[in-house]
Amino acid sequence: MPTNFATFPPAATPTERRVYTLLLDDENRLMLCGSCCGGWTVPQFPVDPDVDFRAAATQFLSARLRINNPQYGRVLGIHKTSVKDCWERDRPTVSQVFILRISAQHSASFLAVSPSHVRWGARDLAQHRRMISPEGVVLLALGYVEGWLPDGPISLY
Repeated sequence: MPTNFATFPPAATPTERRVYTLLLDDENRLMLCGSCCGGWTVPQFPVDPDVDFRAAATQFLSARLRINNPQYGRVLGIHKTSVKDCWERDRPTVSQVFILRISAQHSASFLAVSPSHVRWGARDLAQHRRMISPEGVVLLALGYVEGWLPDGPISLY
């Protein structure tokens, strides 16, 4: 049986796209999901290939967390993995990490969504940083809160 070399090797592995939201309240506490999201992580979700990251984040925040007109921070985390560097998923991932300021009311509402949700300040984040995914999100949040990150996109590699 002849081999069709036009389809071998297989097509490139599809790239996954994700949004991570770093929700910081008025006391600079980061909102984290516990067991409902498979471990300690910031709220996250996949994004379809033809959808703008910020538009997807805005829609998610409105629909799931009832946050309308989100106040995005001026720092944006960008993460890209290659096939050989995929440590969290089985395929390359392009992610954008949005930092948002939320009110005390939204912070309390976030906690009410699930008993596994928490809000941790800098001390707790530093103490548990190795338990929080994705890797580097704690450093990004602390750099933003402490003011030593410049405005604009920050590469998270």
